[in-house]
Amino acid sequence: MKRTMIILMALVLMAGVANAQDILWDQTEGYEGWSMGFFNVQAGGPPMGMTAYTVNDIVVPAGGWTVDSIKIYYDGFNPGWAGAITAGALFLEPKTGSVPTGIPAGGFDIPMTCVQLGNGFLEVEASGLALVINEGEYWIGITPATPNADNIHVSVAGVGDDSPTYDTGGFPMPMWGAWVAGFDGAMLIEGLGPVATESVSMGSVKALYR
Repeated sequence: MKRTMIILMALVLMAGVANAQDILWDQTEGYEGWSMGFFNVQAGGPPMGMTAYTVNDIVVPAGGWTVDSIKIYYDGFNPGWAGAITAGALFLEPKTGSVPTGIPAGGFDIPMTCVQLGNGFLEVEASGLALVINEGEYWIGITPATPNADNIHVSVAGVGDDSPTYDTGGFPMPMWGAWVAGFDGAMLIEGLGPVATESVSMGSVKALYR
């Protein structure tokens, strides 16, 4: 009976390791004290609206990621976004230079939500992505469809290249530009990283039940 319980516990622990959600990329530290920020909205076009896409560069380690959710943070000047955002766009591109080379595709095909946090900021999340990303460097970002352009995607200290923005109404033409020197957009990526199941051994499980 004791051996059966040990085996069952080993299976439970292994399943837990395989299914646990990891923080894969965390650029959120200090966002509450932001000083500069980014336009990152799908809210129409000039003169009354704006559509602009902001992305971060990330480094995916050996073994790759399966991304479940991406969260980004806004200043909350207009709390009316909470509950009003339902979808947006996802941008993902291998990194080959200091700014992306592709043009963001508009559209609202990625489900998103927006909630107001206890600190007054807004959190926009795209979840249930099941997005498999292989080892390498990438540009990644989500851009919600918003009722207006009132809120700013807040900044944190930059890692790698500064976050660039693609303004569809840019002058003299739409283009990528890193307009906020030294900063990235606040972003948190969660999902499954490389799983080292060999670290959960029968010996380690037995040690728990001696």
